[in-house]
Amino acid sequence: MKEATNKRRRRIGIILIPVLLAAVLVFVYIRVNPEWKAAELTIEPANRFFEIKSLDPEGMTLETRILPPDGYSRVPVEKGSFGEYLRNYPLLPDDTKLPVFDGTTINNIDIAAIFDISLGDEGYQQCADSVIRLYSDYFYETGQYDRISFLFSNGDECSYDRWRKGRRMLVFADYSFEIPAALPDDSEQQYRNYLKEVMRYAGTLSLQKESEVIPPDELQIGDIICNDTHVVMIVDEAVNNKGEKCYLIGQSFIPAVCFHILTWSEGKNNISPWFTQEQLTRDNISELGYGLNKDNIRRWKDGF
Repeated sequence: MKEATNKRRRRIGIILIPVLLAAVLVFVYIRVNPEWKAAELTIEPANRFFEIKSLDPEGMTLETRILPPDGYSRVPVEKGSFGEYLRNYPLLPDDTKLPVFDGTTINNIDIAAIFDISLGDEGYQQCADSVIRLYSDYFYETGQYDRISFLFSNGDECSYDRWRKGRRMLVFADYSFEIPAALPDDSEQQYRNYLKEVMRYAGTLSLQKESEVIPPDELQIGDIICNDTHVVMIVDEAVNNKGEKCYLIGQSFIPAVCFHILTWSEGKNNISPWFTQEQLTRDNISELGYGLNKDNIRRWKDGF
């Protein structure tokens, strides 16, 4: 009787072990192979009731929508550069509510322009993620795949060049390690899957680890203003004949919304998307909020 019972237990064990192993492998495969899906965004008018300076509502790119202030001209950028990429970025129609990943909208009518950029359906593309998305998309669209590499908040690197060869990141709490878990795949869908994984585990802390503080007078396109809770990006710059500069600044936030260009105001009739050099050298850049200040001005890796 006892021997029969032991045999049954052994048979059950022989069956359960491969079942459990298969279940673990399936769990790991699903965990390390995220699938990015585009959210269905709602586009509707905001009905702005005041004027924002420097706007040409007919312009459909950053360069044609937001003109330099009087007496200023855009700083020249090289052909094929990140600056040119941002200036040619397509925009949603002027005076549009801010689309949210879940299909709702936010009526931030003081936004100067909204990038025509997709969002994932799970809401990962928040402040740091939107900066990562723009950096990464630029490298992807210009074929610089080896430069698409970001740190997780724990400091571990996630490289697209290795991802597209089938390597994946297995993450548990603050620990992660790379494993072979897929076949090589160069498709755009797999690139989006990679970005979703980065957005899961990167953030303002990882952007700080990958960047260095720079003086405000070195600020240029692609630089960020980043603390532990929020990050914004310099997306354009202009200069006057005195050498004084001003900047366009973009962001996303929680919940995940389309990347957009900020404005500041000194009353109802003085609303501008251009931030002055003087504003960005303050101990508290109050127009940006989130406690951002001049000591948070940073350059990601080698910059652009």
